[in-house]
Amino acid sequence: MFLNGEVMTHEVFISYSSKNAEYANAVSERLKSEGIECWIDTNNIRTATNFAQEIIDGLNEAKVVVLIYSKDSDQSKYVYREIETAFDSNKHIVPLKIDDTFPEELEFFLRGTQWLDASPAARENKNVTLDECYDEVVETVKKLKDVPIVPRKIVNEKVTNNSNKGFFEKNGKYIIVAAILLVVVGGYFAFTGMGTDSSGKDTNQTLIDIGYIGMQNNGGGSYSYYVYGEISNSSNISSQDVIHIDFYDKNGKVVDSSNSTVGKVNGNILGSVDLSSNNIAKVALELKDSNKKVLYAQESDNILQE
Repeated sequence: MFLNGEVMTHEVFISYSSKNAEYANAVSERLKSEGIECWIDTNNIRTATNFAQEIIDGLNEAKVVVLIYSKDSDQSKYVYREIETAFDSNKHIVPLKIDDTFPEELEFFLRGTQWLDASPAARENKNVTLDECYDEVVETVKKLKDVPIVPRKIVNEKVTNNSNKGFFEKNGKYIIVAAILLVVVGGYFAFTGMGTDSSGKDTNQTLIDIGYIGMQNNGGGSYSYYVYGEISNSSNISSQDVIHIDFYDKNGKVVDSSNSTVGKVNGNILGSVDLSSNNIAKVALELKDSNKKVLYAQESDNILQE
């Protein structure tokens, strides 16, 4: 890429909505102050040039994509295409969350990604400044920029008969038949009521989605763990249903548990515990009805130190 006649190299691409330019520019300046070059459209798009191609070139060269995540960026078609391209190339994506919304349009690309939370509620809860959140972005980028990128798309090796046909070209008809059978069998189970408990509730439906587990060091040997996520608006969920969460250490032992009634969940925090150790490795969540029957279960090891 060229800027003012000079060859420019960068390691970070910043994706953001124009409505969040203040945050994006602040992150860019903070990274540059640490010697990390960034691509950001306000500085790196040349006039009278192919806008889309400049963005693609900027993405291709970057090792890490920092997403300034907000409700505005989640609804931006440009941000969507940038993150989709980064996801397809298996780039390291670092979402910096600046408001209290959770992804909708971008959810598929950001599942399992480590989030950095700089939303007002998180900053107040952690008693940190926005500048300290930017510092966390810098430290995360420093760790990721040297991690090799493994291509998501793997080319199939030739088989012993030296055929140049791809896997799907050779086996496509079998895959299609198998897919049809799965649809038929799944439809039969749905029709006959399989996948429901005795109350008729669907035990396979995704009723709760764990976003991530936040760990906060309170000082003095005290640690707080918060399980953030979203609860479905499904009619299968009652306000009296209980969210039971077990917190496991690195040895697979349950250290503590929390129980929250759906109707009393505060915001996006599904459950929390205060502990005297910081060795939690994963959580296991169960949604139970008033008869203590498990309606849905999910596990997560996506732990983010706040």
